[in-house]
Amino acid sequence: MRLKDNVSIVTGAGSGIGRGIALLFGKEGSKVVVADVVPETGEETVKIIRSNGGEAYFVRTDVSKSPEVEGLVKRCIENYGRLNILCNNAGILSDEQGLFTDLKEDYWDRIIDVNLKSVFLCCKYAVPEMIQGGGGSIVNISSIAGLIKSPHLAYAASKGGIIALTRSLSMQLADYNIRANVICPGGVDTPGVSEARQKSKEKNDVIVRQRLIDRIGIPEDIGYAAVYLASGEASYVTGSVFTVDGGSLRG
Repeated sequence: MRLKDNVSIVTGAGSGIGRGIALLFGKEGSKVVVADVVPETGEETVKIIRSNGGEAYFVRTDVSKSPEVEGLVKRCIENYGRLNILCNNAGILSDEQGLFTDLKEDYWDRIIDVNLKSVFLCCKYAVPEMIQGGGGSIVNISSIAGLIKSPHLAYAASKGGIIALTRSLSMQLADYNIRANVICPGGVDTPGVSEARQKSKEKNDVIVRQRLIDRIGIPEDIGYAAVYLASGEASYVTGSVFTVDGGSLRG
């Protein structure tokens, strides 16, 4: 087991990519703290991990709120005594329409708070515990929207911000034996993407045509990359940006 004797927090682990990561972390031997804002889906992830022989529990967390993130990390330490791996996956998609000048300020704030500020908050409270434990690994989930030209201004800004933040973290935390890397998924069949595909065959065809590999991604595709970055196999990898997008043709 590649993550045996580790304790991990995975945010947004109630569905989609977050659930895929949490399940694989559990399968590879990590004790998993499942964090999500929706109790029903978060508890379901825990049940699946346990049914597969893993160990996990759920903490309802709004990762955009400092007291809740602080409480999440506190619960992790109370239950497991340490924290080795932090996977910041929680995020929301954007349905921006029209010119950016029409974008509402509160909408901008919401996207930035959930997608980017949450990464800062989780690291802020998790890193001291990781330092005390002798080090660890941070795996942040961004998007190819942070790398390519995207019409979705707030979403692209939030995902690009995660990449810049991760690179800075890797510099600040190297002396503490903490690695920080970022994964940029593209075209993964999450609930939001699945809904769009079902509504429009044209949308589905476009998603598939935009990549070299002739299929849409699944959460486990991202999960396997996260396991690698969290594990000792990536002990010489930090500050890196991993695209897991089927060979996207967009740029």
